[in-house]
Amino acid sequence: MLSACSTQPIQPIDKMPADAVDSELSVKPVPTKNKAMLAGLTRIKAGKILKLVRIMEGGGCNEKQQGAIGMFKLYASSEDIVRIKQQQGRDVFANFERLIEQLSMRALQQAVDSMDFKSDINTKNKNLAQQQLLNRLDQLFINSIRNDITQFEAETTLTIDVIIEPDSMIIYQNNCEIPHRH
Repeated sequence: MLSACSTQPIQPIDKMPADAVDSELSVKPVPTKNKAMLAGLTRIKAGKILKLVRIMEGGGCNEKQQGAIGMFKLYASSEDIVRIKQQQGRDVFANFERLIEQLSMRALQQAVDSMDFKSDINTKNKNLAQQQLLNRLDQLFINSIRNDITQFEAETTLTIDVIIEPDSMIIYQNNCEIPHRH
């Protein structure tokens, strides 16, 4: 979250001269070299633009002490957020947040419980084996959370998406231990 302060008084929009904003000069495309910084800030789902609104931490271990710990990105439609705030107030989002956390952690635990943690790659390259396991976990997570997201969206009218942040995930093939409760 960003905030800023100014010592100069802010002039109301209705008192600003009409020619104060040059639309041709103020709208500039993002340079190609800066687009990488914007990657991951938005997603498109069902024709709506979803914006990154939160990053969550989570983890899960199975009975064999195998599992995964890492970050998840929560995306939501800003148009839906504005509409829901107007209709129901801000307080409803605390409940939404709790529900999203629960369905995300449940999906991760289901993915971990159903995952085969053996790598199909016979190589000494541990990064390649980890990537293969991460791809498997990601697909299981997507399959586990899909129905819960659909139900959440139907009940709340808030379009969301939750995805694993692949660069943050740590896959444990043994001795999985979650450092704190998620």
